Amino acid sequence: MAQHNGFIELHLIENTGENADKIGLLTAEFVHYTDCQQLKVWLPKSEYNKCDYGIYKIVNKLTQDIVEQELVELKVSGNTQMLFDTLCLSDGDYSLEIEHPKGGKHYLHFQKHAEGFVPEKFRPVEPPSSDETMRKMFW
Repeated sequence: MAQHNGFIELHLIENTGENADKIGLLTAEFVHYTDCQQLKVWLPKSEYNKCDYGIYKIVNKLTQDIVEQELVELKVSGNTQMLFDTLCLSDGDYSLEIEHPKGGKHYLHFQKHAEGFVPEKFRPVEPPSSDETMRKMFW
């Protein structure tokens, strides 16, 4: 399996379908390490347990190919957290779709960037350019 080390930007989290306004929103975070990366997703707190959910799937938005699909209960760790290894995803736009037991779906839209491109929010803060700048800032 080819590895793609590009960063992931999370774009839109929304619900669609029946009861979309009553099922709570997902929470998500992308974590990038030197040799691995993860998309962490938390289901909203609810009276439902992980066995009540249907399937989840990750879809490539350009090709509409289903990249990954499984029962939610097999992916959830604990009660609400889902961890996805994203090294296998090539650059492109994706959605994570999760069927809710009350009807409707949770959606997370995200973009995997080409390796080497670092989105603004992941770039390190540049240090001051000179000792003079440091003196003005701190003394």
